[in-house]
Amino acid sequence: MLCAAGASRAGEEPVGVALGAETCGASTCHAAGAPWPNSAVSQNEYNVWREKDPHAEAWLALTTRRAKAITRNLGWGDPTKARQCLACHAYQPPADKVEATFDVRDGVQCETCHGPASAWLGVHAAGLYYYGENLEKGMFPTTDPQKRADLCLDCHIGNERRFVTHSMYAAGHPPLSFELGFYSWFTKTNPENRAGYAHFTVDDDYLQRKPWPFGVKVWAIGQVIQARRILTLVTDPKNGPKGLFPELALFECRSCHRSQKGPGVPNVALPRVKTANVLFASFAAELVDHGLANRIRADAEAIRTASQEGWEAVIAASARMKRTLDAVEAKLEAHDFTVADNKASLRRIAQAYLSGALDEYEAAEQAVLSAGSLVDELDRMNSLPPADAAAALAAMAQGVAAFKTATEYAQSDVRASLGAIARIVAR
Repeated sequence: MLCAAGASRAGEEPVGVALGAETCGASTCHAAGAPWPNSAVSQNEYNVWREKDPHAEAWLALTTRRAKAITRNLGWGDPTKARQCLACHAYQPPADKVEATFDVRDGVQCETCHGPASAWLGVHAAGLYYYGENLEKGMFPTTDPQKRADLCLDCHIGNERRFVTHSMYAAGHPPLSFELGFYSWFTKTNPENRAGYAHFTVDDDYLQRKPWPFGVKVWAIGQVIQARRILTLVTDPKNGPKGLFPELALFECRSCHRSQKGPGVPNVALPRVKTANVLFASFAAELVDHGLANRIRADAEAIRTASQEGWEAVIAASARMKRTLDAVEAKLEAHDFTVADNKASLRRIAQAYLSGALDEYEAAEQAVLSAGSLVDELDRMNSLPPADAAAALAAMAQGVAAFKTATEYAQSDVRASLGAIARIVAR
């Protein structure tokens, strides 16, 4: 049974009743026509979400011709009523946990990420510096990179109750891509317009209440958790072989689907479990423990070998990798990250791509998204001269634009992008 998207602490049901996005949208709360000059928060967060955040259009996406074609191909009927679609395209608390002000058509709205508001709204409205009390009352801790990653990945990768299956891809659902830091601030289609997307502003007032939400720590922990989430799905018995193959959405698409010229698909290979994030988790591990980084790479090779041996071998190899990732996550959480860590990670990613280790589509995409997260932090922390920061951001945007379609990208543009960023941070 699929479970609707929505914030909750690990293993727990959300606390409280959903009041709906309009509750946050009062003009004296988060729907001011313009940022308040003397307020510690902008007060226009609702408007930014409504007008510019793609999450606000998640339910509306189900009304499009494309959505209707997908569900028609799958035999699911109306996509606005299909539980498999609503699980990620809308917030759906239980019927007895909503007020009349709640509207499912708001899509991925405020309470999807912050949790049902009835439990914490009173404390939240009482004063600005009660963030800890908000969390105690049930607000979801989106500022914690580990919990934020788990929350976002519930839809952007999936969990044991919902994810985009191979059948859904075959029916026309677009491929999913994700990198925690990049998707916390940028829109992939408009990476230059950083200030126009995120509904929060990181300034001195923000940092008095909450930790720094961007950069190398978020990237490193996000990569580890994303890799582990894929392996968790791989080892879920529900995704085991159904006949000849297991759930193919967990495998690298292009190990079977290659570019073709003329009839047939050349170089068809055995399916390989998705391991792009595993490579980046090993880069993150290099910041804290080279032995664990080497173990990740050995585990990844074991998974590739296991893919040719049988499903039980894949499960055993994945379980070993998950234990390695757990150890890396603990070290990353305890690590005091620095600008040097950020720059080292950028150089490592560029070196790996330029050496040919990240040529596959998913890995190349992760390289560009990761570079975006890391360059953004250097810019925000004024860790680069202004001209260098502008050049690095422009190079990052060039890399993002290289991914023309869901099946191909311009390798020369990615090479130029990552090469330029590596040279800038090495100065």
